[in-house]
Amino acid sequence: MKRKLLIPEGTKDYLQEEAFIQRSIVNKLLNLFTLWGYNEIKTPMLEKWDIVKKNNVYDQKFFSLLDKSGDLLILRPEITAPVARVVATHFRDHVTYPLRLAYAGEVFSQNSLKSGNRRQKTQVGTELIGADSIISDCEVILMALESLESNEIKGYSLGIGHMDITIGLLNELIEDADIREIVLESMINKDIVTIENILPENIKEKVMILAARNGGMEYIELVKNFSNDVKFKKAINRLEVIYKILEDIGYKDRVFFDFGILADFSYYTGLLFEGYGNGIGIPILRGGRYDNLIEEYFKSKPAVGFAIDVDLYMKSMNCKIDLPKSEGKIDNSNYIERFREARFAHQNGSIVEINLEDNKSEK
Repeated sequence: MKRKLLIPEGTKDYLQEEAFIQRSIVNKLLNLFTLWGYNEIKTPMLEKWDIVKKNNVYDQKFFSLLDKSGDLLILRPEITAPVARVVATHFRDHVTYPLRLAYAGEVFSQNSLKSGNRRQKTQVGTELIGADSIISDCEVILMALESLESNEIKGYSLGIGHMDITIGLLNELIEDADIREIVLESMINKDIVTIENILPENIKEKVMILAARNGGMEYIELVKNFSNDVKFKKAINRLEVIYKILEDIGYKDRVFFDFGILADFSYYTGLLFEGYGNGIGIPILRGGRYDNLIEEYFKSKPAVGFAIDVDLYMKSMNCKIDLPKSEGKIDNSNYIERFREARFAHQNGSIVEINLEDNKSEK
């Protein structure tokens, strides 16, 4: 009885056309990042757990294995933390900051396979290290918007949130740590019903406005007086400036505020954003500021970046990328000339195939 040739659940094979489209997208996005001054780096898919476990970086299920020396290794579930390790080990003090880095690679996780999640994904992203200005936030957000524009993502939009607004207000309103944790988890999972059922009436309205509503400057005006906390007010003011810059550049109708945005990874510290395309129920792009992560490896360096899920990105595209087609077949009876003609065509950018049949006289 023949074995069933099944691949692991949550993975897939990419055949010719799909593989070509994916590679074309990755190259186009990396070229876009290059125009902004971001240079590509590559990190191993395997990382040592005792190096990357800093500050509970990976607080989700991951694939692990032991090597021959007994070290616990993991298949990276994302690439931001490995980039932080690279900065600490290779870039330290002998480079000029800010440092602009880009990457493309595979990531792996054992998250729920519901909602289209996969165990293996291709990510493309950027990291801006060593700048904490409003302009640095805007640069990364603009790159994210241009990334969504570059392949005509259908009806794309970008939601913007902030940890100091959402977490700060929840800490202020909800004294019970257990209830607060449930609310946070429910916000990440977009479980509005649980939030509504668990909260007392005196704070429910404010929390529900954070968890279930979004909008433009009118939403900021609604939320800005919810707290007098200094960090809360500073975050509101920062977002107002960012919005004004994006509005003046022409992205008013593409961006909105959403304080229900919360990150799956524990290292995010401030700005958060998610990119969406029509017909896709989950974000195709996620990013934010992680000013304390690199300090866990090296020294304090503010940082902000984003990552694109290439599979979801492909599903959202409104343009077609066609697999290259052969322009002809070379079947010169002289074998040497057959290869010479093919080589000449390839050097001139033409796609040609060689006739692989032997001459009848040679058989």
